[in-house]
Amino acid sequence: MKQSNKKKYSGVFRDGDAGPQAKKRFRNRRVQLMKRENKLMVLTGVPYGPGQETGWAYAHCPTYQEPSIMYLTGINQNRVILLLDPHSKESDEILFVGEKDPNLEFWDGFRFGVGDPKSVNEVKRVTGFADVRDIDDFEEVLKSRLKKQKKKELGTLWIAGKMNGRDRVFKGDHNWNFKNRVSRLLRNWKAPKNALSNIMNSHFELRLPLDKYDEANTRKANDVTAEAFREMLRNFRKFKNESHITGFLEGQMLMNSSYGLSFPSIIASGSNATILHYMKNDDDFSKDEMVLLDFGVRWMSMHADISRTIPISGKFNPLQKMLYEAVLQAQLNVEKTAKVGVTIIELNKVCWDTINNWLDNDFKALGGTYKLKYKKQPHGVSHLMGEQEHDGDPFRMYSKQPMQEGWLISNEPGLYGTFKLKWKGKTYDQEIGIRIEDNIMIGKKGSKNLSSTPKKVADIERLMAKKP
Repeated sequence: MKQSNKKKYSGVFRDGDAGPQAKKRFRNRRVQLMKRENKLMVLTGVPYGPGQETGWAYAHCPTYQEPSIMYLTGINQNRVILLLDPHSKESDEILFVGEKDPNLEFWDGFRFGVGDPKSVNEVKRVTGFADVRDIDDFEEVLKSRLKKQKKKELGTLWIAGKMNGRDRVFKGDHNWNFKNRVSRLLRNWKAPKNALSNIMNSHFELRLPLDKYDEANTRKANDVTAEAFREMLRNFRKFKNESHITGFLEGQMLMNSSYGLSFPSIIASGSNATILHYMKNDDDFSKDEMVLLDFGVRWMSMHADISRTIPISGKFNPLQKMLYEAVLQAQLNVEKTAKVGVTIIELNKVCWDTINNWLDNDFKALGGTYKLKYKKQPHGVSHLMGEQEHDGDPFRMYSKQPMQEGWLISNEPGLYGTFKLKWKGKTYDQEIGIRIEDNIMIGKKGSKNLSSTPKKVADIERLMAKKP
């Protein structure tokens, strides 16, 4: 009996909520890359499924596809290779997948596969690829296609860049291993020494500006994240430790998105909030502390990346409120400055000048003293977002480039240290970490804030005062 309420392909094909336009959308992306590079290219997906790189497969770990393959195909399964050949008179693109394996599907669910006409036609119909072949034939097909090229050129993708003026590569991931595999093949086939080139820059230039579907999916991820935060605030009086918050907040997000968390949540109370990537989330807290939350959920292949800092008592004390609103002002200044042509380095200056000038002038004028955990700047105020929650090159060369229309960036000023203030006869002396983060999209005349999570002092206190 057919179960019409079951979504057969949702685990292996993410259509970006583009529906009937999805196949055309992915095809257009592949065409644009072929036009830009104008050469034979091959890209790899993740080589193994959840937990398969260990002795035992951890079934609860989802598959997250290599972002370049997700961007170009929407396919979310391991052992996928994409060949693009703009000069071919046969087919300018080939999708390679493994053989259909009913036993594997019994364990792990539906997978695209070849080996019989019905399975091949299914892959073609769902993904839009006209040419689908067995991944075991990849090397033979690549050799044949390379032989037909007038220029013996081949492009693939690996992560490379510069850091502190030095050339760097990201070694050890599947892209690097695939690049080495292809390099060996080219040597065996006596190809010219410089036959292989990196298409990373072209790919990122196309991928990083989000389209209307990406923007809508990012908004959806942010809306789900925001509602989880509101519900967590309404229930906050029930929580006694960081793990209570973690479980509730992540549960609320996952109740409303099947695509997983953007990253493991950071729930850091008191002095723990001065550890930027605090992860253990297991400490009790007291009412005089604040708790820093860095969290978010996925929608399709887009992400929310939100940080908020809230008072455990439900009400900011005078010191906490001053520090919080100084960070919030820095965030608002960054948002006002962000637009096409501005660099992230310039946004950093706006951010940290705002906070540091406030500390040196306004805070000190009130009699406040402080000792920071860092010198001038604890971290960057922005990172790129897209198919990955941290997107673009990991060496962040993009921070020096003028921002482009459609780029999505985080906006996350922070303040971490020990602060002391005597206010209306009472002395406040605390080790505090504050971070406020939204996700903003760059436009020609300014930016759009895609985040809807409450952040004003009055809104946070009002929600925490409500009973669930």
